[in-house]
Amino acid sequence: MKTVSLQPYETLFSWLSRTHIRYGVGPVARTYHALLGKTKMRLHPYLPQGLRDFSALTEKSTSTLLSQHTLYPLFRFFHADEQGRLKHTLLTGEGSSTHAANIPHARLHIPLHHKYRPLCAREQRQRLGFAYFDIRHQLPGLIACERHQITLTGVLCGDGALDSAIALPQEKSPVSSVSAVTTAFSQFCVAVSEQCSTSTALMQPYQMDNYRHLLDRKGYLTRHHQLRLQQVKQALGARYETLQLDSGTESLRDYAFLGPLLRQRTGYPAHPLKHLLLGFWLFDGASTGYLKTITPVEQQSLALADTASLEAKTLALLKQQVSFATIAKRLGKSRCYVRRIAQLNQVSYRHNALMFDARVRHRVIIQALLGRHRRTIANNLGVGMGYVEQVIANTRGLRQWRQVLTHKHKRVKAIYVIKQARIAHPDWLQKDIKQQESQAFFYLYHHDREALKQCLPPRRAPTPPPFDWAKEDMRLIAALKQLTAPYPQSLSAAGRAISDNGHLRKNLTKLPRTHAQLVAYQIIDK
Repeated sequence: MKTVSLQPYETLFSWLSRTHIRYGVGPVARTYHALLGKTKMRLHPYLPQGLRDFSALTEKSTSTLLSQHTLYPLFRFFHADEQGRLKHTLLTGEGSSTHAANIPHARLHIPLHHKYRPLCAREQRQRLGFAYFDIRHQLPGLIACERHQITLTGVLCGDGALDSAIALPQEKSPVSSVSAVTTAFSQFCVAVSEQCSTSTALMQPYQMDNYRHLLDRKGYLTRHHQLRLQQVKQALGARYETLQLDSGTESLRDYAFLGPLLRQRTGYPAHPLKHLLLGFWLFDGASTGYLKTITPVEQQSLALADTASLEAKTLALLKQQVSFATIAKRLGKSRCYVRRIAQLNQVSYRHNALMFDARVRHRVIIQALLGRHRRTIANNLGVGMGYVEQVIANTRGLRQWRQVLTHKHKRVKAIYVIKQARIAHPDWLQKDIKQQESQAFFYLYHHDREALKQCLPPRRAPTPPPFDWAKEDMRLIAALKQLTAPYPQSLSAAGRAISDNGHLRKNLTKLPRTHAQLVAYQIIDK
């Protein structure tokens, strides 16, 4: 059977439709059988399967089909195919491409459409004589044309839809305008998709550290490289206040996906739409931001060799009995630093008569070894808290010992708190203690998990909450009453119309009012 030539960035569904309209005879099943040996099939809008068969039909290599006629490069760039499973599925048709791309794990309920731009379809007809579906418009979640600032239109996929039949873009579809940020975001996404298809620099998955390096430059990381997540969420919320996305993306509005996406320990691939939402804001709308390698911000610190030589010079001057003031002026350090070096190395030095004698210092050390608080030590001995802190810092090993005592004290306190909670609430589960005594729970979780296991109540088998069928019955009956004639002719069609979650076909006996309404609409018999 003859076929039409495949246009640049044309989807395979569009190519099949044009081939049938141009050379097909009779129903579309004959065209499917003549080309692919099947009488019925359905092609995914942006991750179609069986590319090896299409390669022989279109005389295009599988690499060309992958890069220019699917969104596989975009998914690969954002870590959705690190093991090559998605590529194997697209080439062979074995398995599900949506599962191989981890799309269900994104928890996005975006309806599948073969999308197109009505105004662009008119331009294509004037220029080529026909219109076709462009793969760059199939980006999940986008609803805007990047050229005309209007909404995209599409052919719905799935059960009860027409995508298993033949369809091409129409010129007279209703359109509406969109916000400026929606158009700018669409332009950014289309540009990134084109870069992934053509640029050799984007052949490898994106380096996630670049996100954190750029966030650090913009002040969204703390001094200890912890993410200021709340500030990032607020910034994205302000940027995307008027952004319009496809239905099913409502869960993205709280930007909870940013934490798993940016945390270094997560490492799980995220949906490309989540990456693009972050990248558009982070790169200020420049798609070339993904082409750059962001270097980390350099931390200004004194070289280790300079620090060691400075300490050696201080020790040499102390052994020559040079005064603190002279050493501080000569080396540019404080007298507290000079005194600390002297005490850590047990070098005798001259001091004024107002300084506390060795007996007071010894008493401070004894009470510090017992783990008493600095303020308590100062009150007991009649000295300032600053002097106590200085003695602790200048006594070798004392600070580390007090840290060990603090850890042991917190551990004992956390164990006591959890045990008291179990005594007061014997019916509490592990999750209840985690919620109510979170500070004690997480201290033991991070520092002594064995002690935590011994403190917690034994695990219990989970009991799923009962499903409220009466409430579901009320919801479905309300949805049915909103339908207008002509009513659906089957349970499946009615279920799709009211989003029944499969209950009409599987659990209709538990929905008496819904059953009665279906009988009244003559959808089912008594």
